[in-house]
Amino acid sequence: MERIQLSATPRTVIGKQVKHLREEALTPGVIYGHGFEPVPVQFGTRELETALLRAGSSTLLNIEVAGTPQPYTVIVRDVQRHTLKRYVTHVDMQALSMTETVRVPVSLVLVGESPAVRDLHGMLLQVLNEVEIECLPSALVPSIEIDVTGMVELGSALTVGDLVVPQGIKILTLADEVVVQVSMPEEEEEEVAEVVAPVAEVEVVRKRKEEEVPE
Repeated sequence: MERIQLSATPRTVIGKQVKHLREEALTPGVIYGHGFEPVPVQFGTRELETALLRAGSSTLLNIEVAGTPQPYTVIVRDVQRHTLKRYVTHVDMQALSMTETVRVPVSLVLVGESPAVRDLHGMLLQVLNEVEIECLPSALVPSIEIDVTGMVELGSALTVGDLVVPQGIKILTLADEVVVQVSMPEEEEEEVAEVVAPVAEVEVVRKRKEEEVPE
């Protein structure tokens, strides 16, 4: 898996003063992990934003920190953004050991075309967008693909247990959770609703008449 390269410098500005870093086109962050104290760093804002556009929650990054002999192999754990303007205000990165497993969420991506959608005009609904996995950092993948070409009937569904993942990856999300399903076309759902509604109305009217009968 390709790693994203990113440079940083040690950060001495902390607390409320970090807001002034943006005036210098810098964004604060921190690198933490087992066996060392958290390292406050700062990134060039443009370079960081570009890297985050490419990186998902399971993407490895190599962070070269000025004055540090070895780069940190990290994953992005948290990105804080300005409430209105949405620019990054802070980023948390976890340094990984290549010999220790890590738990991360991984995006689910639908591929292919469902015959039930193409031929029967069903609606493809993705219920689950990500699953949590556990693996060594070297086995991390940016996403897991789900082939929907086998979904040939209305009402068919794929669960977490149906996912095919590379060797070395363990899915922690419950196997019976539905990932994607094919529902009926909208017009058929409306017809069912029209049939059910009058029946319900008849039952209500009948109940009212029974209540009106004196004892």
